This record gives sequence, C-alpha cells and structure tokens, in this order.
Amino acid sequence: MTKEFDMGPAETELRMPLDTKAVIWILCTGAGAGLGFAVPWLLRFAADHPVPYADTVRFLGSFDSPGMVIGRPALLAVIGLLIGLFLTHQAAVLRITDERITVIEGDDTRVIAREQVGGVFRHGGKVRIESPVGRVLFDDDVEGGPAVIAEAFCRHGYPWEGARAAAGGAIES
Repeated sequence: MTKEFDMGPAETELRMPLDTKAVIWILCTGAGAGLGFAVPWLLRFAADHPVPYADTVRFLGSFDSPGMVIGRPALLAVIGLLIGLFLTHQAAVLRITDERITVIEGDDTRVIAREQVGGVFRHGGKVRIESPVGRVLFDDDVEGGPAVIAEAFCRHGYPWEGARAAAGGAIES
C-alpha cells in the first residue's frame, strides 16, 4: 500500500500514497461515527456498574432525541476525520538526492547534507539515519517496503547498513 515516487534521476521521494491516506481517513471517520452510535449504549452499560457519578452517566446516556441520534455520530465522524487528517499530515516524506535528504514532517522541513550521513538502516520498522559519529539525524517510520527503502538510498549512494538484495529483489530479514 506504499509507493515510491521517482522524480527523475535527481530525486527519489518516499511518501504515503493518496490511497493509503484515503483508507486512514475512512477508517477514522467510520470509527468516530461508530462511537457516536455506541455512546448511549456504553453510558447505559457503565451506569449499571459501580462507577462514580452513575446517575450523571445514566442521564447522559438517556438522550434519544432525533437531533442527538443523528448529531452525535455526525459530530464524532467529523472529529474522527480531523484526527485522520492530522495523522496523515504528520507522516514523514523523504526526498532523497545525491547531495542531500530532505525530511518533511507536517509543516517542519529539515535538510540532511550528504556529508552528515554516516549510515542508514532499518530497525523495528523505522528508518534511522546516523552521522559518522553516531548522532541520530532521523528515526521514524517511512512509507515503502524494506526493498523500496533500501533501493532508494542505495540508488543515490548512501551507506545502507543491512541486508540488501540485488536490484529489484527482496530484502532478507
């Protein structure tokens, strides 16, 4: 579900594709709407158990006017969509060239010069870029499978530390 966008020989971009973003938006919206429908039942269920302010919880769960029945799921669906938009906006985008790596996370853009990169590797599903003295320059999730990520860095001559198969092959874990 992840894609690599090749911007020509000069730049490779690793980013979350639109179809993945759409799935996240739909799931978050659906979760919000589902929670909106389930809230009255959850509140009634909680009121039947020894919880603080049981009468208040029971009162809040008793609203069943048409405006609340429709409005609550709609409002929580919008909140879910906003959470999904925030999550996808904060996903890291890497633009890799022979001279530098540009890291874009939300509204923050950082440039890592090639001279600063001592090694690049994957650990626990994340990509880590370290300086020659071991300082962590980047450590976050990056879209793309292990083979795509390794090939993107190796194509531009960055020191990839880890198993790498021949071009087009799979990474051995």
